[in-house]
Amino acid sequence: MALEEEKQRISVDNLFEILGNPTRRVILSKLAKITHSTSELSKTLGISRQAVHSQLEILKNYNIIERMTPEERGSKYRIKSNLSLTIDFTPDYYHIKYKMTNINPNSEAILLKNTKDSDAYEKIETPNLKMKYLGENIKKIEKNLFKLERDRRVLLQKKESFIIQLKSLMEKQYRDKLRKKKSMLDNLEMEIFYTLFFNPVKFHSKINIDSLLDELFFSDLDRISRASHRTSIEHLLRDLAKSMDILRKVDDSVFFDI
Repeated sequence: MALEEEKQRISVDNLFEILGNPTRRVILSKLAKITHSTSELSKTLGISRQAVHSQLEILKNYNIIERMTPEERGSKYRIKSNLSLTIDFTPDYYHIKYKMTNINPNSEAILLKNTKDSDAYEKIETPNLKMKYLGENIKKIEKNLFKLERDRRVLLQKKESFIIQLKSLMEKQYRDKLRKKKSMLDNLEMEIFYTLFFNPVKFHSKINIDSLLDELFFSDLDRISRASHRTSIEHLLRDLAKSMDILRKVDDSVFFDI
């Protein structure tokens, strides 16, 4: 079942601002179960309609929810976007990954249709048996997701062990070599190096400087400051390329060869 997705842009800072508010989290939790109007949410949450309305407007402006019938007074709200957020940080690893997509509620991609499961479902005769079938499949999927998450934790632990070893190698083999070229090793130089290894799939081959800037949290800078940081990173990458075979400079580009 292929999802028909329309990608939406939202910054990680805005994402944390949205989810950091407990009222907005409760509203999203309720809308994920059933649609609600402003007055219904006000009554359930025990806060004023005006307070609920302000939170709904924020979520609507970020394209996370929508009014089902905007032309009608008292229209109910529903969630209109899929949002997935993963945060991993340890003493030796840091990574935030999120994806937000806008999916049409009428899209066949999210309906139980034209699949083996839908064929089996249609053959069930009574509502009670249909409900049992749906519940069993949801439980099966939840178990599979739990297994995937457990496998993911094992892989993350293994990844961290390689990063720890990489840091040890850098300390023993390369820091002295890099220090010979400057009186004090630039912290940003090491941050760039480890950022490449935190996500080698993303930076494999030709390094995208703009993506590297975003990973180093220079995404919200003004144009002049961003250009300045970009120049610094380009110089530091060239310095690293002179000391390490895995970084290769070709004209004005640097390649990450692993």
